[in-house]
Amino acid sequence: MGPLPQDETSRAAAPPRRGASRRAVSNLLRMGHCAPSVARSLADLGNGDDAWLVRLAAGLPGGIGNTRGECGGVTGALLVLGLRAGGHQAEALPVFVEQGQALCRRFEACHGSLACRDILGDRRLPLPCVGVVRRAPALLADALAADAAAELAPGARAAQRRLLAHLAEVRFHCAHAVLRAMAGWFPVTPALLDATAGFVGGTAGLGLTCSALTAGVMGLGLAAGEIEDSRARVARMLAVMALGGDALRDDLNAFNPSVHRGHRLARWFERELGSTRCRELTGLDLSREADVERFVEGGQAARCARIAERVTERAGAMLRPLRRHPPHQPRREP
Repeated sequence: MGPLPQDETSRAAAPPRRGASRRAVSNLLRMGHCAPSVARSLADLGNGDDAWLVRLAAGLPGGIGNTRGECGGVTGALLVLGLRAGGHQAEALPVFVEQGQALCRRFEACHGSLACRDILGDRRLPLPCVGVVRRAPALLADALAADAAAELAPGARAAQRRLLAHLAEVRFHCAHAVLRAMAGWFPVTPALLDATAGFVGGTAGLGLTCSALTAGVMGLGLAAGEIEDSRARVARMLAVMALGGDALRDDLNAFNPSVHRGHRLARWFERELGSTRCRELTGLDLSREADVERFVEGGQAARCARIAERVTERAGAMLRPLRRHPPHQPRREP
């Protein structure tokens, strides 16, 4: 794996609108999956090396490990948004929360839902995914340009500020706890932490997929993921899909093994804890001040930290056999 960028010159620039949609679709035709295509299309990391960011998104297709949760069109964009926002704050609230929620609102308004299960439904061919990937650059640009602070209700702003202040006090961040603990598998750099900052409180504080689980899926991709880069192979995968075959076979697309590993981690998580959703795990709506106080007073951060530890242990157990059989290099067209 190549080095992760570490300085300010590596920050992602605002996605240009002109030609961005066409580039996103072109990447989808070479890669075959939503989140990696969006991440690659939106990334501008200065040194031209976006492979680490693409691998970070490798297990996110199909709604985070093919669980049909948050669509890769929004999770891939959140990675780039985090890189751009860095550690900046507005009125004591990290920018990635405001802009992340603004992105989610725009995505939901455009596609009717944040969830893969609703966008794709039971269609055999993933035609809606083309529109999702094509619109991702414009939706991110809109979220970055908007006055996100004005869009966040005062009560929700106060709740998010209190929650994140508490998490800072106890030195806990759902996704970062997992990624830091996986440091033996990849370098944990400022850029990696910035990219994943929006995955807190169940994806940008919305109570969706547990961000410790999401970080485990991303860590598996970063540690062992391969990158697909072949129109011919993607066309073959789509043909198998059209004929009713298993388009997620490991041999059909270099991202498929990462999706499968993410899916296995998510299924284990659900069996162990009963749900993959932050709101159901905590029993709280963290956009409400009263529920945030219950989270704080009830010591829920300690429980979340234990969940993060369990995810890390499970992800490590999944990766250890791969040390003996490392993945192949990215598959590219001649």
